[in-house]
Amino acid sequence: MTRQRNEAFIDSIIEDILYGNVEKTLACFDSNAEIHICLGNQLYTDSYAATFMGHSGITNFLSLSRQFVEFIHFTPNEYHHENNKMIVRGLLECQMTTTGSLWSSTWMQIWTMKEEKVAKLRMFADFEAAALADPVQKETRSLAGSHH
Repeated sequence: MTRQRNEAFIDSIIEDILYGNVEKTLACFDSNAEIHICLGNQLYTDSYAATFMGHSGITNFLSLSRQFVEFIHFTPNEYHHENNKMIVRGLLECQMTTTGSLWSSTWMQIWTMKEEKVAKLRMFADFEAAALADPVQKETRSLAGSHH
């Protein structure tokens, strides 16, 4: 794949994840793919790290994500290519469904490709002050049209 095609491929996967399109998302991942997540940092007790393996693990990840987070913005804005890997950086803003608090952060993802499918995805995001503030007292915004 060309760099431009790789970027469009990753963008379409991110969009499918955000909109909950499980079938399209799974079709882009190798059957033995791994997703590794590290959210937060050691300064906060509510940091989260997990690994999801294979299509059943990815399905669980997608289900859990939709239960705990409502994305307001999730915007990739930097792409770095290296052989079969792509590092993508961006910004996110979401609302935690369990607490109502707003969480905004920069993020980084490392995508490893194998035969035009995703073999491994590593995601990192830090908490910022907004995550510790009082719950957001505003109308929930739709993701539609708010990224890309």
